[in-house]
Amino acid sequence: MPTAPPPSPSPSPSAPASRPPAHPPVHLHPGYRHASAAVNRPPSSGISLVMFTLLITAPAILAAVLLRPRSASGPRH
Repeated sequence: MPTAPPPSPSPSPSAPASRPPAHPPVHLHPGYRHASAAVNRPPSSGISLVMFTLLITAPAILAAVLLRPRSASGPRH
């Protein structure tokens, strides 16, 4: 009795080569703005924070220097 040839192996079903979904770029600092955005903005009215700090601290430092008590061990006139 003739034997039937063995069946050829069927190709294994492979999953379609799908790429993983692209992730949106990760922003570590979402509030960060590029410097070019600040250049186009008109200057804000009022005093800057640096000038405000100097106006508050400079007189206080001068007053502390001028009003500090004199040392008793210094030369007397």
